[in-house]
Amino acid sequence: MKPRPLTLALLFLTLTSAAQTPLIGIYEGASSGATDNQGQPGVRVLFRQSGRDWRSFNAICQNEDCLKTIGHLFPHATTWNLVQSGQPIAKVTATTPPIYHSNSEIGVQAIDNPASVSNLEPRLNPNSSAPTHTILATTLPTLTDPDNWRHFPPVPFDLTHTQQAFRHLFPHPVNCDNSGRQLPRFDYTDNDIHIDAAYQSHRNWRLLQVTLSGYRCDGPPEAAFLDQWFAISPSGEVRHIGHLMQFAGAADFAHTGQSELLFSIPGNNGGYRLFYDDFNRTAQATATHH
Repeated sequence: MKPRPLTLALLFLTLTSAAQTPLIGIYEGASSGATDNQGQPGVRVLFRQSGRDWRSFNAICQNEDCLKTIGHLFPHATTWNLVQSGQPIAKVTATTPPIYHSNSEIGVQAIDNPASVSNLEPRLNPNSSAPTHTILATTLPTLTDPDNWRHFPPVPFDLTHTQQAFRHLFPHPVNCDNSGRQLPRFDYTDNDIHIDAAYQSHRNWRLLQVTLSGYRCDGPPEAAFLDQWFAISPSGEVRHIGHLMQFAGAADFAHTGQSELLFSIPGNNGGYRLFYDDFNRTAQATATHH
């Protein structure tokens, strides 16, 4: 039986809508893993827009059979605009491979013409704490940062209120004396809370990255001694938004007139976290690097 015209119309609208759904990706100068595309530049697909929300693909496999089929969750081929520091630097087409060989490859589309991006920077070490020079990828024709997020020197008012919020979150973290023995109680001063980075938007939202110094125990430190991120609203409300993140960029990925903020999460089991709607909503994409 032939499909009815209405059915064909609905199918066409569905496919068109799916094709036009904005995607967020990140450029990777060299794909990882032991595939034929090893070393080939690619774009890691991170988020797709669903209504007013952003959703991650978050595809993880536990066995080889899964790796052979999980590629169907991602678009077969995508035309990406690559943007760095708000400027378009390349337009590429990238294709999802028929199978993946490791979790680190899941979601990475290989760029069809590697020579077109040969002058771009290489992929950074996910374990590195060095500042990133992120190349964002979007399926939209243009990408801007209407909120104009920039570095700024924090004012004493913001610093004081962030220190108060930090103390409320970590009143007595575990620490040791100079010999490595755990203290029954560890107290710290405001001077021990150091600012690592600060950003401000033209709508007067602020971001502060702070770290508590002076950890003296053996082994990994607890959360208080890791970098912590706080968002400060135009009215001065301080909100803790996460830790162990690196600011990757801000852009209006949905073309709504406001910027979303993208953070990378370093480490072998890291990924990316997206904040939007004035930090009221967030989405996280897992990216395994081993």
